[in-house]
Amino acid sequence: MAGYVLYNGFWNPETIPDPVRRLVAAGDRMGFALQARPNTSFAAEISRHGGSGLTAADTVLCWDKDVRLLRMLEADGVAVYNSAEAVAVCDDKSLTHVALTRAGLPTPRTLLAPMTYLDFSAEGETFLYTAAETLGFPLVFKECFGSLGEQVYLIRNREELLSTAARMHHRPFILQEFLAEAAGEDKRLYVVDGRVVAAMHRRSADDFRANIGAGGTGEAYIPTAAETALAQQACQALGLLFAGVDILDSNRGPLLCEVNASAHMAALEACTGVDVAGHIVSAVIKRRGM
Repeated sequence: MAGYVLYNGFWNPETIPDPVRRLVAAGDRMGFALQARPNTSFAAEISRHGGSGLTAADTVLCWDKDVRLLRMLEADGVAVYNSAEAVAVCDDKSLTHVALTRAGLPTPRTLLAPMTYLDFSAEGETFLYTAAETLGFPLVFKECFGSLGEQVYLIRNREELLSTAARMHHRPFILQEFLAEAAGEDKRLYVVDGRVVAAMHRRSADDFRANIGAGGTGEAYIPTAAETALAQQACQALGLLFAGVDILDSNRGPLLCEVNASAHMAALEACTGVDVAGHIVSAVIKRRGM
C-alpha cells in the first residue's frame, strides 16, 4: 500500500507546499510513508478502469482542487481524503452555502449571481440592482473560486458593484451582507474527524478580511460550545474528514463564513503549538484501519 499527498504542480512548479511537507513529516513520525505528488505527474487514462495508475490499496491525502483527477482516483478504488465531492463543494463558495443552508446552519445572507457564458454585462444589471436593494451597501463580493482571502471585495456603492461584476466575465460569484460588527476578524477552527483540534482568532487592523495571507494576525483561541458545534456540523454536512472552518461573530450569533477542505496550518500551528498535520494523518490511518 502506498500513500501520497496530492498537490497542484502548476501552482507549485518548483517547491512542495508547506502543508504537504508537514503531512509527509507527520506520516514519517507515525510510520506511514507519504510521498508528495503533484497532479502534473499523472497521465490518467479515463477510457479504462485503473487508468490513474493507483489502486484500492493506495491512499491519497488531497491538498489540491483537481476534482476530475480525484473522481478518477475514487473510481479506481483509491481512498481519497477529503473526498472528491467534498472538495468540489468546498471549492465553490456558492455550493458550500447551498449545502450549509440545506443543513439548517446559519450563514450571512447570500445571493447567487446568475450563470453567464461570456461576460456579466448589461443583461445582469437587474440582478445587481436587486442585490443592492436587498443587501445594501457596503456588501461583500466573492468570486466562487478563490483562496487565501483573495477574490473577495468590499463593495461600497452601485458603481463599484457594476464595475466589479463587469470584470468577472464568465467567472461565477456570490454577494453577501457586510457584517460591520465582524469586520476585520473571524475565528478559524480546524476540525479533524469530527473534533476541533485547534483554533485561532484572526484579526486585521486595516482590512475587512481577517486572512493571514491578506495581512491578518492570529492568536490561540478557545472556541465556545456554540462555535465548536457549528464547525462540527458544517464538516458533517459537507462530508469532510478535516477542514478549516471560518466563523464570524454577528449580532445574530456565530455564522459560518467559509469552509476550506485544504486549509493551511502553519499560522495555526505556530500560535497554538498543536500538531494539526499529525491529527490529520492519524485520522487517515484510523480510517484505513492501519
